[in-house]
Amino acid sequence: MPYVFESMPETAKKKNRVAAQLIVKGRSIRCPLCNHDQFWEKKVLLNSRGMTFFGLDWANKESQAMVCDDCGHVLFFAR
Repeated sequence: MPYVFESMPETAKKKNRVAAQLIVKGRSIRCPLCNHDQFWEKKVLLNSRGMTFFGLDWANKESQAMVCDDCGHVLFFAR
């Protein structure tokens, strides 16, 4: 049976994050899952097998992820 939830529990949301509208190339972006329009930014590492094999995960490229403030869905953007 799949795991289903309506929105993120309040305890999962951190209070120190600032959510804002996401605009890309002049277009307002909404979450494709819940249609919410507020996101917060998170930087993520793009791990590769080779770098992980040699224990160099810290040297992987970084990308920008925008996280929906309501449901937690993550949108990735290349830098």
